[in-house]
Amino acid sequence: MIELLRKAIAFVKRDFAIEAGYQAAFIMGLIESLMLLVILHFVGRLVIPNASTSLSRSGLHYFPFALVGVAFARYFDLMLRTFSESIRNAQVTGCLEAMLCSRTGGITIVMLSSLYSLISGALQLLLILLGGVFLFGVDLRHIDVPATLLVLLISISIFVAFGVLSASAIVWLKKGDPITWILGGLGSIMGGAYFPIDVMPIWMQKISLLVPVTYSLAALRETMLKGASIADVARPVGVLAIVAIVLLPASALIFAATVRKGRKEGTLAQY
Repeated sequence: MIELLRKAIAFVKRDFAIEAGYQAAFIMGLIESLMLLVILHFVGRLVIPNASTSLSRSGLHYFPFALVGVAFARYFDLMLRTFSESIRNAQVTGCLEAMLCSRTGGITIVMLSSLYSLISGALQLLLILLGGVFLFGVDLRHIDVPATLLVLLISISIFVAFGVLSASAIVWLKKGDPITWILGGLGSIMGGAYFPIDVMPIWMQKISLLVPVTYSLAALRETMLKGASIADVARPVGVLAIVAIVLLPASALIFAATVRKGRKEGTLAQY
């Protein structure tokens, strides 16, 4: 455990040293997040509560609804992309074969290579939520913290698994990640990040039930904006837990098999 912690710190220090040379990119990313809040705020002024059955029934206004949805959907999308991007960067720089053939396991390397991005993404997520609270008056005083953390933990597990699958696709295909391409788009559109699901056509609503982020965002809105307890969100949490239990070991096995195949064929260094 101590050895793993040392490795994690080393990866975070390395990536922080790299990012420290690009302060302008960090500042522009922060400004982009604040601009997104402004856009959602003024769009919310155009949306009347009874435009959606779910909004009118829950008593929520559009801006708090969209704030939680977009903030967490962006973070989940980052999880999808950061694993495959870390593998792709290692391919291009010629480090992938050396990294995956080291004593450290392949899954551990993928996770630690993406650790800094996940931490910085979590800080951006927090800044977006705080911006909504202090700049636009979103009320999060009723948040059920244990229930929110449970939903977030299970959701993170699912998207980490999808991220590992994306990394597997990069190791196998070298370029092009269909998993991120499909789930990234579906998460924002079908998952109800920007607008309630009930305003979509019936066929789109049925597809949204197959997208994990739909259940994550629905549960997070309940626990953060309405103070729902774990019992109140038992159904979406149960669905997420089943997906996580199946997907986490499956993604690890698939990645290990992909790496073994690349070693056997000598293709890990190819990109």
